[in-house]
Amino acid sequence: MNVLMLALAVRLGGGRFRPGRVIAGALAGTWIASGARALALSRMEAACLWLPAAIIMMGIAGGRKALRTPVKSALLLMCAAGLVGGMVLSFSGVTGSLAGAYVLGAAAALAAGACTARARCAAQDMHCARVTCAYRGRQATFDAIIDSGNTLRDYLTHLPVIVIDEKSARQALAIGDMRFRPIFAQTAGGRVRMDVFVPQEIVLEADGKRITVRAAVALCDRLGENVPALVPAALLLCTD
Repeated sequence: MNVLMLALAVRLGGGRFRPGRVIAGALAGTWIASGARALALSRMEAACLWLPAAIIMMGIAGGRKALRTPVKSALLLMCAAGLVGGMVLSFSGVTGSLAGAYVLGAAAALAAGACTARARCAAQDMHCARVTCAYRGRQATFDAIIDSGNTLRDYLTHLPVIVIDEKSARQALAIGDMRFRPIFAQTAGGRVRMDVFVPQEIVLEADGKRITVRAAVALCDRLGENVPALVPAALLLCTD
């Protein structure tokens, strides 16, 4: 059961499945549980042991990536434990055999991990993009990412808004200190004011495709020069 949980947790976290590491992590969990039983810990004491035990197991199975975010890794193991336990219980009720339930549960867990990994890869393929803006005879290209959290729309034109670092955009498009209409966005850091305008043309390159889209551009002084532009995911549905 430990092996199944760890294998699924590692895949859910986007890590690489290494059988030796996963088995070692499962054994570590078994030893910790055996030690807790030998010490006759109370339920409360055993519950307090769960988080460090999960961190140790995931650290062994997932390596440095898991150790960089120990609490997140432990919570992933908890999710995997619930998922695998539910699968085994369900299959046990259907087949009437605990051994058969473990076999079917293992197959289902591996299938779930594979589907998760494939979906993650597809999302990463769509993650990076490039945006080319043309405005007043100037043209500039910016690295970008597809941001599903960017649902901002221009209040005047109702177009989706691409957010670009202000300093980079002003230099690349040679618009200097030109002022535009203000637009406000509510972010995790508070309310942000940006200048918004509509370029003559915007070309979006993503997933090997090149499409012309209708969008507004917001100039944000909080992004930073090395931060890619934030492209609304809705623009991927647009065509020329």
